[in-house]
Amino acid sequence: MDITYFLKALLKKKWWLVLSAVAAVCIAFVLTMLKPRLYVSVSQISTGFTTSDQVRLREENLNLMEADVKFDNVVQTINSPLVISFLSCNLLLHDLTSNKPFIHLKNADRESKAFREFNREAALRICKEKLDSLTILSSYHPEERKIMEFLKLYKYDVESIRKMLYVGRLQKTDYIDIIYRSENPELSAYVVNTLFKEFLRYYRSSRSERSIENVETFEALVNQKKMELDTKLEALRMYKSSQGVLNVDVASGNEWDLIKQFEKSLFDEKSNNNTLQSSLANVNAQLVELNSGKTVYSSNNNVVTLRNQLNDLNDQYLRGGSSDQALADKIKTLRGQLQKALAEGTGTTSKSTSKEELIARKQNLQAELSASNLNISNLESKISRLRSSVGSFANKEATVSSLTQEVTLAQEEYTKLKERLNSALDNRTVPQDGFRQTLKGQPAFKPEPSHRLIIMGLSGVSAFMLVAMCILLVEFLDSSIKSPSVFGRSVDLKLISTVNHANLRKHAVLDVLQGNRKDETIMKRENIFREMLRKLRYALESSGKQVFLFTSTEPQQGKTTLTQAVAYSLSLSNRKVLVIDTNFCNNDITLQMEARPMLETFNVPPNEFSIDKVKEIVTTYSVDNIEVIGCKGGDYTPSEILPKNHLLNYLPQLKLHYDFILMEGAPLNDYTDSKELAAYADGVIAIFSSKATVKQIDKDSIDFLHQLGDKFVGAVLNNVNEDFLEL
Repeated sequence: MDITYFLKALLKKKWWLVLSAVAAVCIAFVLTMLKPRLYVSVSQISTGFTTSDQVRLREENLNLMEADVKFDNVVQTINSPLVISFLSCNLLLHDLTSNKPFIHLKNADRESKAFREFNREAALRICKEKLDSLTILSSYHPEERKIMEFLKLYKYDVESIRKMLYVGRLQKTDYIDIIYRSENPELSAYVVNTLFKEFLRYYRSSRSERSIENVETFEALVNQKKMELDTKLEALRMYKSSQGVLNVDVASGNEWDLIKQFEKSLFDEKSNNNTLQSSLANVNAQLVELNSGKTVYSSNNNVVTLRNQLNDLNDQYLRGGSSDQALADKIKTLRGQLQKALAEGTGTTSKSTSKEELIARKQNLQAELSASNLNISNLESKISRLRSSVGSFANKEATVSSLTQEVTLAQEEYTKLKERLNSALDNRTVPQDGFRQTLKGQPAFKPEPSHRLIIMGLSGVSAFMLVAMCILLVEFLDSSIKSPSVFGRSVDLKLISTVNHANLRKHAVLDVLQGNRKDETIMKRENIFREMLRKLRYALESSGKQVFLFTSTEPQQGKTTLTQAVAYSLSLSNRKVLVIDTNFCNNDITLQMEARPMLETFNVPPNEFSIDKVKEIVTTYSVDNIEVIGCKGGDYTPSEILPKNHLLNYLPQLKLHYDFILMEGAPLNDYTDSKELAAYADGVIAIFSSKATVKQIDKDSIDFLHQLGDKFVGAVLNNVNEDFLEL
């Protein structure tokens, strides 16, 4: 909706806004006058939660989150029923024993049951006991319940004190403010000072009890963890002793070094074995050649010499436990020389070789090969044994590691508990808190300002805004088509005119249109009504049509009134108008214009039709140039009640004698009359009331109007409030 629309709505209800604001101001004035004058006292506490001296004393790091929690805990403790009950007991003891009590009871309070049943001596005794034992009054005990009822007379009970008490942290500081309001300045000062004392007494007492409990708890836990640690250490020692292993890592490392040495010797021995097998294969080939009659040559004794040296060194190496690295390197060098000599056949001289020499050489090679295989087997056996030994060391290492880890965890837990025990013991000697009363409450000289003007102003503005919001909300939720702009967004029809609201309850349409009134306000509204009708009349005259059907989607939209008003407006421009009441379900035109109900009975054949026949059934209206034909009305449609040769068949002939013919039809939503009558009309005009809302059934009727095409002249928004005519 437009902003102007809402402004108009507010202006329309301006007196509601003004009266609500004035009423709110008056109520605020009365309430502030009756409000008692209160005196305020303030006490300020330094907690020490965020000061550097306190942090260093406790050997803690400043944690703002923890500090906030501590502040909240202190505030909640001061506001707790327990601490406030201590304050209540102090106030009661003061008023019962002092020559200048803070509160003087009224006569009505002295006549109450709580005052009559009150036992002064018992109350003094019980209150002192409660303060000494730091316990709260209980409603389960009859005597204490009577004291609690008596406290309500003085307004010293917990709820009454809480209503006038404020306890809170001064933002981003180390201070807590205690503020109390009462009608007695000395009472306010006494409350803030006594409340701090009672809180400090209760806080230190409860913390002392917690410290004792903490020390006892930590001592028991430390002893338990010490026993667990000793048990785990003994288990580790017994396992190492039973396995004969003091250092698993060193033993495991020596075994791996031997494995590496034997693997290297095994590799060299396998290389020598391959060489021997190759030499043996060569000797066998020479024997085959010798047996076939060929001559075989061989090199000198260089190869034999190298092989003999190699065998001697190998025996020496094995006897020494295969641990001499120098012998191992020398054996490796001789093997390389032997392989080279065999591959190249080197020698100083060559000569033919006999069969006996080859057989002897073969036997030597086979012996060396057997020795090499035996060496390989021995080395592989040693490597296997060492690997199995290393595996057992790995299992022992895992067990020892697990036991060591358990010992470490137990040691850490024991150390932490020991530190907490020492801290708890230190708290017995170190000051338990850093609370100090930096500002002591003093009686106020002047009462608290009432802020009457501010409260009255805010009340008036709040009431004004609240009523304005309610008005705007009602207007926003109102879905009626109350202005032309709303009609344009809600109804997809051409709007040819708007007609303002006119009071037709006490006066006929003709009287309103003639304007015979003395009231200027009424005359102004009726002048607007007549001007709107002139615009509608111009739309009909400029359309080029003569026969118009006035219809609507719903009943009570103003069709009858507008039909009469348009007929009268046309007559003022010297146009001859015939009004036909075709609204059979509601024949108000017939009744209001006092027309004869002749429409259903008119039945003239075409060859007998004449204007004189029509003149016989028309009723001349009291205004010149207006004639009316009424109907009896009933639960039927035009096609059901009108005879074969009914009057509507002769509308083309009647247009020759009348400038305009106006018909009123039944609502489209409920009846089919207007749909049947549309066939006889040149133009159809739809009437919408500004108080109506557009529903789904209305949209179906609007679709029918769209289907009429050029026959549909437009819509008229009727009964519009003057404030919304321009919207």
